[in-house]
Amino acid sequence: IPYGSSFPAFSVQDQVRCQFALLDHLGIERLHASVGSSLGGMQALCAASLFPERIGNVVSISACASTHPGSIAFRQLQRECIMADPNWNNGDYYDGPPPTQGLRLARQAGTITYRSGPEWQTRFGRTRTTDRLLIGENFEIERYIRHQGSKWAAAGVFDPNSVIWISTAMDAFTLEREDDNGELSMQEGIKPIQMPALIIGVQTDVLFPSWQQKQVADLLRAAGNKSVTYYELDSLYGHDTFLLDKVSIGGAVKGHLEQEPNGANHILRDAACGASLMLKTLQSQDFSPDTMDEVFHRLDIDHDGFVEFDEVVALIFLVQQSRGDRQTLKDIRESIAKYAPEGQPICKKDFLCLAFAAQ
Repeated sequence: IPYGSSFPAFSVQDQVRCQFALLDHLGIERLHASVGSSLGGMQALCAASLFPERIGNVVSISACASTHPGSIAFRQLQRECIMADPNWNNGDYYDGPPPTQGLRLARQAGTITYRSGPEWQTRFGRTRTTDRLLIGENFEIERYIRHQGSKWAAAGVFDPNSVIWISTAMDAFTLEREDDNGELSMQEGIKPIQMPALIIGVQTDVLFPSWQQKQVADLLRAAGNKSVTYYELDSLYGHDTFLLDKVSIGGAVKGHLEQEPNGANHILRDAACGASLMLKTLQSQDFSPDTMDEVFHRLDIDHDGFVEFDEVVALIFLVQQSRGDRQTLKDIRESIAKYAPEGQPICKKDFLCLAFAAQ
């Protein structure tokens, strides 16, 4: 029977304790690393703070040590969208229609915070959908935001009450603990985290601004951690960078986990240069052979002479978006498949042919 409004409140710390109870049940004593992004990044830090003897490394991406009022405000707007839906019924809607319209609007509001202005400009600009002046139906960006809300709500994969309670737990999050005087202290919460730590922020993130990740790194160092790497990405994708920029995020995490402590620094620098180069290429429309050759080498993080199929799809999509082309990802995948088998790594020669064909 669904709990509805009777479901008990919980914290991020409660979530982490449940995770470690599961590890106990599975007989897993120690983790090589606790890795997470956004809420997962909070949980990664929390796990390292609560169970330091069971964590070998910690990686926190686009998270924080204590939730900022700006992030709380964004999430409160999403909750209000759901609770304003007449079907919400104070959370007891399981015997009737769910608050789908509220969930749709909440997702629209959330999407705005997950991405970035530079990406909107690159992908959509002021591209119009009609020559007439209508209410809420004039620009491609409006169509995209509506689509994201409708798609998420129609899929039925996320219970509206889950949005409310999980976001509430995120709002209440802080690593602070009581000190010997009974006062809340961030130092007390940070102090146990002495294992190698990688902290990643994104310059275009509006939901968890990069200064919050820089603050985490500074707090860790101030608490005596000698193995802290802070990495700030110049990415178009805002908060969703950890989902979309596989090259930069994946390379950084892989390097940290395989080469510790601080062994990921050269990989971080390479990935940062690659992200910066990609952004400059799109903004300047410089698709010359020398530039695209350099882009290939930045994407080839394994230095094996190949790049992943999906990375090329994403690159060509961004190139064409920056030129006003409205091709879909499906169309691009089919075009690339004429040069290389779908899903297979692409060599430098084919990459350059594809890049030039996309211009």
